[in-house]
Amino acid sequence: MKQFVFLIDTGNETTEYKIPASGMTEAVAKIKEVKTQIQKDNPPTFKIQFKGVIYENAS
Repeated sequence: MKQFVFLIDTGNETTEYKIPASGMTEAVAKIKEVKTQIQKDNPPTFKIQFKGVIYENAS
């Protein structure tokens, strides 16, 4: 399993989210769920940026 790292900028702060997923499609689906939760609490203007992938058991 990999961790996909996304940055979410709400205008006030930038938060890093690490999403555990087996692939990019699953990670995007999970970050969309996080997006809907954030939209309820914050203004609708924010940016999501893909930062990278953390591979587990990489040595």
